[in-house]
Amino acid sequence: MTTVDMEAPQAAPMNYYYLWHLTALGVIDADYGSPPIVPPSEDETAARPVPDPQIGGSVWDTIAAAGPLHPARVALIDVGVAPDHPNLRTRLDREASIDLTSHRYGSRVADILDATTSFDLEDKQSFFAGLDITPLGTLGLSNDDREYLEDIVAEYAASQGVVRRLFHPESLFAPHGTCCAGLIVGEPAVAAADGEPPELPESAFYSDDSTPCPSANRNVIPYFGIDPFSRLISIRTSFEDDVQQFIAAFLYAYHQGVDVIVLPRGLPDPKRSRVIPKNELKADLERWKNQIAADLFARISLAEQGSVELEPKAPQRGSNPDRAWHILKQLIIAISQHIPIVCAAGNSGESQLIYPANLAADDNGIIAVGAVTVEGYRSGYSNYGEGLTVVAPSDDDEVFNRHQLRIDRLSPFAAQHDHRAFELREYQYSHFSLLTTDLPGSFGYNRGADPWSSIVPFGANSGIGGGYYTTFGGTSGASAEVGGICALIQRAHKSQNSGDARLSGPAVKSILQATARLDSAVTPGIRALTADCMNADGEDALEMSYFFGFGLPNVSAAVAAVLTP
Repeated sequence: MTTVDMEAPQAAPMNYYYLWHLTALGVIDADYGSPPIVPPSEDETAARPVPDPQIGGSVWDTIAAAGPLHPARVALIDVGVAPDHPNLRTRLDREASIDLTSHRYGSRVADILDATTSFDLEDKQSFFAGLDITPLGTLGLSNDDREYLEDIVAEYAASQGVVRRLFHPESLFAPHGTCCAGLIVGEPAVAAADGEPPELPESAFYSDDSTPCPSANRNVIPYFGIDPFSRLISIRTSFEDDVQQFIAAFLYAYHQGVDVIVLPRGLPDPKRSRVIPKNELKADLERWKNQIAADLFARISLAEQGSVELEPKAPQRGSNPDRAWHILKQLIIAISQHIPIVCAAGNSGESQLIYPANLAADDNGIIAVGAVTVEGYRSGYSNYGEGLTVVAPSDDDEVFNRHQLRIDRLSPFAAQHDHRAFELREYQYSHFSLLTTDLPGSFGYNRGADPWSSIVPFGANSGIGGGYYTTFGGTSGASAEVGGICALIQRAHKSQNSGDARLSGPAVKSILQATARLDSAVTPGIRALTADCMNADGEDALEMSYFFGFGLPNVSAAVAAVLTP
């Protein structure tokens, strides 16, 4: 092992541009100038200042010039989205969004201001009417499992959910989904000059109407997601191990005929979400000095395989608890043949992907996304390994294990420890993170002071103290970005085909893979993607695809590939 790695030149800190990830992916063209190298030479007192980035063109302009505007529809399967966030208000498709956590067959909150036809607290509505999965084929299921799924589909097709006149649960529980939604479709907030809501059919951002102007709300910034011209459908699910709600979520996304599905999290499949023990750890357990630990692991494993009669969720005798989860797996794979499904690779730093990202394969449309930093390294927490499709910009995490050192040397605690004594190779820590939309109020990540500000009508300067934005990251943020890229690809395709057709999941995935680069620098950084040792000695000598898949997406190249005959 070597000591601190100072061989590669270190870029001086850039002026932080809050949409830096858009330039890293090639969504917008920004010139950051020529960065100086630090530390400066002896005859210099300080590094040269870096100018603010100069913003040039964008892929939005490219698509707009290619043909008529046809927004893509993105289904976000997460914990919900703040319905009245000023940067998301016009991008969220309220009429299609659904909550599967509070009602088995789905619920939706009616707009109280528009609910003039009825004053009942709840109205019945069938959200799955006409559900038909015949185009998906047999899904590779046995006859019994196929019949099982057909019963589920028939039940939902005949079901009735509810439309409620209650406060939005997303206003309390949806910070993660709100962050992901902003990265996908966030747009600059607008308002009419007199403070009244503009009368526009879609979004004031790309309307030809000349009345809108930037929002008068002093708390709002001109925020842009990867594709601010598309629409988002929120499919709200919980973190409970309830397989039925996840089957319903994917069925609903397919029923809506969306263009992209984004799952910025894992699924709690009790069998497929287990972490596989690493070979090197297995070898450690076979050593004499670790026999006690090995015996403990063995007894825990046996306990997991046994049945506990008093366990509330224990399966009934004669049942197959894995059947529904197996059906969900096959359903996800089958839907991905029609619609690209973007999944987060996981945030545990493992050399294996979480479920269902680990289902990504050459013959399906599942896209597994890892995270990289502006320094060009895999984010300290990002999972990697076989099946990874691409990576996208995100934040970083400190790492201190026997394979590497990655610490925030600007932290006041860093000076308290002499890490040089461990003779570990050091990888540069990144201070860049993603800025995105936050759930307004004290329940958001940024914990604003006014949780109810988002329901105040236009003109009331809502959001004072509400906290509209937050730093964000993880493979959740990276997968949200790639979900936006898939929307751009679909929208470029629609502009050439009168909006009547979408590309299949494998087709979108193929375009991503063909145009991604393994030799790219994560702008405004200057270091090309570089492997790191995380879980094994000499791991950085493995193929680059093991850490980065096909590399960093090049959005302009992907869009050009779609628009080129």
